[in-house]
This record gives sequence, structure tokens and C-alpha cells, in this order.
Amino acid sequence: MNAIDTAHGMEYSMNDKDMYKDMVAIFIDQRDQNVADIKGTFDAKDWDNYRIKVHGLKSNSRLVGGMDLGNLAEKCEHAARDKDEATIVAETPNLFALYDETIAALKAIDFNAL
Repeated sequence: MNAIDTAHGMEYSMNDKDMYKDMVAIFIDQRDQNVADIKGTFDAKDWDNYRIKVHGLKSNSRLVGGMDLGNLAEKCEHAARDKDEATIVAETPNLFALYDETIAALKAIDFNAL
């Protein structure tokens, strides 16, 4: 399982535990819709909108400290920008798997320990 950079997430939350906890909760709540949106653009081979969707995932992942997911989303974003369909096809299943791992890691955060 990938690690969450809680210090990075806290930095984006102005070191406010409650704000960070809220941001994590929103990120978790948006998972199903984000996956559906990315999958829809992937299935349609709509690489311009796929790029927009994975760009959003990249940014939001990094906000909560999901750096590994953010980095993979960035790789997919660049592949879409470059119309590199082979990379998109190869990495999108990994993106979804890492998304689920990131969600599990976020759910395991002990906010009281921050």
C-alpha cells in the first residue's frame, strides 16, 4: 500500500487538522464519480477530456498527500496531452488500482496523531 504524505496534506490545509480531515473526506466521497468520469472518457477514447479528468485527480490527490497517485495521474495526463494511447491504455488500470489503495490509506489516517 502506498504511503500518504500527511505533512504535505496538512501544509495545504494550513496545518488545520479539521480542514485536512474535511479535504480527505471530500476526496474519498468523490471517488466513485471520478472513476466513472475517467472511465467514460477512457472508453470513448476522448483523450482531451480524459486529460482534464486525470489532471483534476492529480491535483486533488496531491492536496490530500496522495503523491504516488498524483504522480501516476500526471503521467496519464501527459500521455493524453501527447496522444500516447499506448501509455494511457497501459496505465489507466494501474491508476484505478492505485486510486483504491490511496483511498484505503486515507481512511486509515489517525488524524489525532497529526
